Amino acid sequence: MHVGICGYPGSGKTTVFRALAPGGKADREIAYGNIKVPDARVDALASIFNPKKTTYAEITFVDVGSGSRSGGAFPPAVLQGMRNADVIVHVVRGFDNPSLSAPPDPPRDEKAFDEELLLLDLGTLEKRKERFKKEAKKGLEVEVNTKMIEHLEKAEPLRTLELSEEELRALGPGIQLLSMQPLITLYNLSEEAWNDPARAHLRETLHGKQWVKMALCGAIEAEIAALPAEEQTDFLEGLGLGEPARNVFVREAYRLLDYISFLTAGSDECRAWPIRRGTNAKRAAGKVHSDLERGFIRAEIYRPEDLEIARTEAALKAQGKMRLEGKDYIVKDGDVVHFRAGT
Repeated sequence: MHVGICGYPGSGKTTVFRALAPGGKADREIAYGNIKVPDARVDALASIFNPKKTTYAEITFVDVGSGSRSGGAFPPAVLQGMRNADVIVHVVRGFDNPSLSAPPDPPRDEKAFDEELLLLDLGTLEKRKERFKKEAKKGLEVEVNTKMIEHLEKAEPLRTLELSEEELRALGPGIQLLSMQPLITLYNLSEEAWNDPARAHLRETLHGKQWVKMALCGAIEAEIAALPAEEQTDFLEGLGLGEPARNVFVREAYRLLDYISFLTAGSDECRAWPIRRGTNAKRAAGKVHSDLERGFIRAEIYRPEDLEIARTEAALKAQGKMRLEGKDYIVKDGDVVHFRAGT
């Protein structure tokens, strides 16, 4: 799961990256970092099993780069970084920056960003349209291409266009359309702006089809992320915060990717395994090990909240709260699973 972070120069994108991915590394001038997805269910299982190892699901953050200082086009390398991401994060400046002459204007920067992605996609689809015309091509692929062009001409991003599974397959795997990518618009506010009643609307987390809008104070979050874990709680309490905004952001990114976690538990390890929503038990088994998918017999499943009450798996079985499911069972978020497989 890759989350690509971008923004115009002066937006505080690098500070936000340090806040979201503390300890991030650089490879060939590209900064990246892995972040654990907070999961209280894993914590609860670990408190019961006392495992040798506790493993959370992870998201990889990549700082894909910036646009021009004037708010113009993003360079090709940055655009490709966006295309390679599963989710795009647009960091929007919400604070005064002495190195910039223009005051912060989130609607302006959002509009410039959205228009650029739409125009790039429109150009890609228009070229396909010309190619289809030269080849006298007909069929669903041509119809979907036309449908998407018409949607973009209404100044609507492709992530808001309803496409059936058949239409998506007709589109083909090779095309990368930026406005189709899930998008998180992240308002980077100063401490002063965060407390400004006039900016209260920016602090509200909003959800839509394949998009999220939310805010954080990048400078404070980066300061929190740099503290030792044992000091973060006291720092947050001093600010009147329950948890870092980073945790909220990570959960939103995970949800936007349409991922859920199933859990495995035992004395060796308690672990969260990320899978796409709608994955069946047999395919989920392959996430743990390919042999489990190949020799799948059945899955033994219970809920972590039931274990918190019963305290042992033996007690769960006695209460009839541990059940067996076949290969077509759709795994639910938070299911604790033991896979049974043959050789």
